Amino acid sequence: MKKRKRKKDDTIVEWIDRMLQESDPSIRKVPGYREQLRQPFENAMGYLEGLISSIPGPFSISADQWDKDPLTHSLFVDPNEVKSLLQKCAELKSFFQTTGVKTAVALLTATKKERTIFGTGMEGEIIRRDVPQVAVEFYDHRVVAPAASEDENRQELVHRGLYVLASNALEEFMRIKSLIEELNGERRILDYKLKIHTTRERGIQRLLAGSLEPDSEIEQARQLLGEIDKQLMEFEQGSGTPKDFLRKLEKILFSAGNFLTEKAITMRLDWMGIKQDDVSAESGNEINLAELEIPDRAKRVAVLASIDAGECLS
Repeated sequence: MKKRKRKKDDTIVEWIDRMLQESDPSIRKVPGYREQLRQPFENAMGYLEGLISSIPGPFSISADQWDKDPLTHSLFVDPNEVKSLLQKCAELKSFFQTTGVKTAVALLTATKKERTIFGTGMEGEIIRRDVPQVAVEFYDHRVVAPAASEDENRQELVHRGLYVLASNALEEFMRIKSLIEELNGERRILDYKLKIHTTRERGIQRLLAGSLEPDSEIEQARQLLGEIDKQLMEFEQGSGTPKDFLRKLEKILFSAGNFLTEKAITMRLDWMGIKQDDVSAESGNEINLAELEIPDRAKRVAVLASIDAGECLS
């Protein structure tokens, strides 16, 4: 029991360090960072494992199967599109060349677009023209995270999900850090300008020139300096430091569902990619996809794909 717990603890430490190495290693300067991240990390891991396990597949993807397999036919325009994707995927090609395995399991994603077209349709025994229909198209296909097995692939996808979460924290952290640095830079310039003015007032220039008229630029500089100080005071104490990044990362890991979501999609498409309703369902093939979304940024459909090395290296 203790041995199993120690192994789990070692795995958590390894995953935390890997996540930080790929986002911001400076967080390691914060004492006790691993212990502080342990619970939020386990929370995010549990969420991501559930999300990744919901992705359908793996399904065999092959150019030769395009006119036989409903999923491949729905996702791709023709066999050449399948062949082009697999042969041009550098990550997939490198995986096969490096490992020597014959089959890989990878995440296949694409952007889904639905548009209304007008075609012919049956209403009872009557053929109608100009019937509105929904055509479903998939484009911008990508293959990522190839692995030798489904388990290894899903584990790698969990890790990449953690990186997405860490990237959100890092992006917010860097935005605030850059803003603070910019404000401090402007403050230094204004401070130097005011010091130069004060030195001139007290120096020989005043003795020679007599009383100096108020300088509108100096007054403007003083006002701007006050505004900058006010903005800097609005930031939390310690903002822009590794400890601040740790706080942001902890918060995001505890609320992983706000930053990466998954929704199951089931649809029936005929051989032309037209969505079928319940009445005409017998003429379509059912396909199951996962819709992965980073809110307000990206939304793509996904399945796990099983790919033979020959499809990529031939």
